[in-house]
Amino acid sequence: MSQLYSHPVEYDLEHLGDADVGFYISMVQRLRPRRVLELGCGTGRITLPLAEQGARLGFEIVGLEKQAEMLEHAVKRQRHAAPEVRERLRLVNADMRTWRTESAFDLIIIPCSSISHLLTLEDQLAVWNACRHNLGPGGRFLVEITMPNMAAFADSFHVPPRALVEIDVDKWDESEGVRFIRRKTSRYLNHEQCVETRFLYEKYKDGRVVDGYLDDFVGHVFFPRELQLLFIHTGFEIEQTLGTYRGSPLKSDSPLIIMMGRRTES
Repeated sequence: MSQLYSHPVEYDLEHLGDADVGFYISMVQRLRPRRVLELGCGTGRITLPLAEQGARLGFEIVGLEKQAEMLEHAVKRQRHAAPEVRERLRLVNADMRTWRTESAFDLIIIPCSSISHLLTLEDQLAVWNACRHNLGPGGRFLVEITMPNMAAFADSFHVPPRALVEIDVDKWDESEGVRFIRRKTSRYLNHEQCVETRFLYEKYKDGRVVDGYLDDFVGHVFFPRELQLLFIHTGFEIEQTLGTYRGSPLKSDSPLIIMMGRRTES
């Protein structure tokens, strides 16, 4: 698990201004679910805006998070929310591979490539099967992942392998006067279908470094056909596929794909 998840404030800085919040709000406005489950809800940066929509549209949302530091940050956000928003939200400390409930959901989402933490096929199937169990008939399961950028991985195939350093996040928080920069190196392991990433985080204030740390991260690299097979194998039909290359409203600089499956009756 990434060390960044032990730094919830920096995590929010990393995602400051991301367009995914607006995308998920548009999804609930279109689908009009009665119960929503967000897996890997983190600091609640998407969960709380969805709970605000729940107060307006009449649905409830459950946010599931395994990392204690991230969940504590989400709980603080919930405490500062309006009473009608707090009533619509429940936060749960649990593992998405094993958490099951008998109160069915209409929509389950896994945003922000959280699914990439599942490195084995067994873990991936466990999540898909748990989601099918937790959905009512016709319920939707939506997964967002970062597509493999083979051009960025190309240096991994040199002998010996090379790892170029690139700046992939540069955010400015005007309210705190803080600039947050993330550099990274990537090495793709072809035989394991995963990428080893080393993140180097730096936080600046008044032009000086005030904090910094290093984080080694291993993530599974998903391909679109692989996602389709996971959905189909576990009792879903593919209802919609979106990507930044097809004009997704996420407006991300990274290649993304969003796949939504609908639970079949059989």
